Amino acid sequence: MRGGILERLVLRVFKNRWGYTDEELAAARRTGLADAIGFRDLAYWIKAEPVLSRHCMGGNYEGRPLYFDAMGGLIRRKCPPSICVHGLSQLSPLIYSYYDHMLRGEDPNRMVFHTVTCTDPGLEWGGLGSCTFRLSRERMPLHEFLLHNMRLLPYLFVWNRRQRGRGGTAGKGGERTGTRPADFMLRLPMSRVELEAFLAVPERERRLRAMERFEGRRIVIRVVESLACPAGHAAGEEIFLDCAGRVLRDETGRDVCIMALHKAWFRVMLLLERMAQGAESEEEPDLTGPLFDIPISCFGGAWPLGACGRILMRVEVRSVDGVAGGGV
Repeated sequence: MRGGILERLVLRVFKNRWGYTDEELAAARRTGLADAIGFRDLAYWIKAEPVLSRHCMGGNYEGRPLYFDAMGGLIRRKCPPSICVHGLSQLSPLIYSYYDHMLRGEDPNRMVFHTVTCTDPGLEWGGLGSCTFRLSRERMPLHEFLLHNMRLLPYLFVWNRRQRGRGGTAGKGGERTGTRPADFMLRLPMSRVELEAFLAVPERERRLRAMERFEGRRIVIRVVESLACPAGHAAGEEIFLDCAGRVLRDETGRDVCIMALHKAWFRVMLLLERMAQGAESEEEPDLTGPLFDIPISCFGGAWPLGACGRILMRVEVRSVDGVAGGGV
């Protein structure tokens, strides 16, 4: 009986803290996550322990973990004053795996994919420093449990209206450009209505014009190092993308591991950004720079401590002979 009362109180805090109505709470509970994390779970935190750290810009040296509550919220008072986004961003998939274990009633400390590295390859590869984190579930000391969860007590009585959001610019779609779709745009896999909505925002229009201008270019992801890659990606291998960001399997000649594409996007996006900015310029845009000389690892880059091997990749742009719209 006591357990049932405590779980109802947790749900009440859950509803009020995130500003749910009764209907929205019912929708949020359909995943089971709101019920999988109960009162007892509030006594645990998720610890991201630096297990290999060299010159980490965020100050995440070994013995100084990042701590998250049971819902994945960063406990800022337990973390370094400067938290590096390049490490923090890589922890999200692992925390989703933590949720999945909780939903199945399994111990998150038995996760296979529990280790991940930041997006910086380290000083030896032209970066600044690197950090590898290992995720685990750990019981809070009693004083930490009381200190952290006391802040939730007001939500037994107060509904957090600010969590509803105001919707400021959402749904307004930006200022319409009045652009008439070019022939290239009409060949894209969009309906006429979708295309008009896409062109309503200038940044999206520039991206489409970049796709047309650089249609004869290829974004090339080149593997520069491979260590125990179970997908078989070897040093010297190249993955070809068009300027829409699509993997060209016929030109690549093989299947591509999603763990490689996950982080390669961080460099590919920089090239797509430069192309979009230079789409209407008469001059040839500069598609090179120091950041492109720094390789990026696949998501399994925590070798030898993680659940996978590691490849390092560099990204560049090349012209393709015989392709309509080719550049220099």
